[in-house]
Amino acid sequence: MRRTTIPGLVLLAFCIACRLFAPVAEFYANSLYPHISAGLSFASSVLPFSLEEIVVIVFAAAFIFVLARAVQKREGFLRWLQRTAVLAMWLFVWFYMGWGNNYYRTGLYQRCGIQMVSYEHEAFTSFLEDYTVGLNSAAAAVGEYDRGVLEEEIKAFYSERATSFGYTELHRWQHVKKPLLNFLFSAVTVRGFMGPFFCEAQVNRSVPEIEYPYTLAHEMGHLSGVTSEAEANYWAFVFCRESGNDAVRYSGYLSVLPYVLLNARNLLPEEEFDAWADGVCQKARDDFNASREYWRGKKVVWIESIQRWFYNIYLKSNGIPEGMKDYSGVVEMIITMDTAS
Repeated sequence: MRRTTIPGLVLLAFCIACRLFAPVAEFYANSLYPHISAGLSFASSVLPFSLEEIVVIVFAAAFIFVLARAVQKREGFLRWLQRTAVLAMWLFVWFYMGWGNNYYRTGLYQRCGIQMVSYEHEAFTSFLEDYTVGLNSAAAAVGEYDRGVLEEEIKAFYSERATSFGYTELHRWQHVKKPLLNFLFSAVTVRGFMGPFFCEAQVNRSVPEIEYPYTLAHEMGHLSGVTSEAEANYWAFVFCRESGNDAVRYSGYLSVLPYVLLNARNLLPEEEFDAWADGVCQKARDDFNASREYWRGKKVVWIESIQRWFYNIYLKSNGIPEGMKDYSGVVEMIITMDTAS
């Protein structure tokens, strides 16, 4: 216990320093994470399945084993507490050293000297016009894509484009993984997630073809070091928007539609909102409604409620005060970043 506790405490102190001091988190993101993510993902790349859920299951079993052993051997409360604390420490350290310390680096706008664009009616309606034209155009020309080619294009995009904004390049051995407990992710309508223990980007097996390019680009963004959900949405949208493949481009525009719809409903007068909504083509409307019904059919309400409550707390405790509302911040980011460029 002592041999494992001392290095664990050192790493724990470093993780706490990342939380308290942005320069330490910047050091982690720029100097440590590129090597840690490359090494962990290389180790897991030899296996075709995800290791993330296995790690969680093993730790859960270890907690139960420690409790059962304490009861069986009638160990004192303090002895059980010590063993449990060591396990919890290593779970915490592995999570944050593997990926989580990226949460505490300086934000994108501040790093790049970009001024966030405050809401202006004219700028927002101009964005809506451009977005709607792009959405309708992509819907009219939708085609097909190859998943293998798509993954390589996404990795090239982050390695060539996002690295200039302080993120990590992606490597040839870093391939998307599929969750082992896929039904649970479908039950809470989670399309994908970033695995922090072996740096594995995960995409739900049930994600429809029309949503897959955007979802994969979003999760690969997290693998590159992006922590904000709004920013991961932004990079995924930019990749799709700039793609030469009509199907990929449509995936980006359609996947952002719920956030655009929410912002438009909240910011526009009712008459203007109705006029804009009428301009969205019928195919995009049908696909939007079909996607909503598809995921609604897979959802288990009580499981999703627990997951949303937990994930909201998780995001807020990791420096994202908006919690799950952060996802809808993608519209603000598109307007800001497009203005800055």
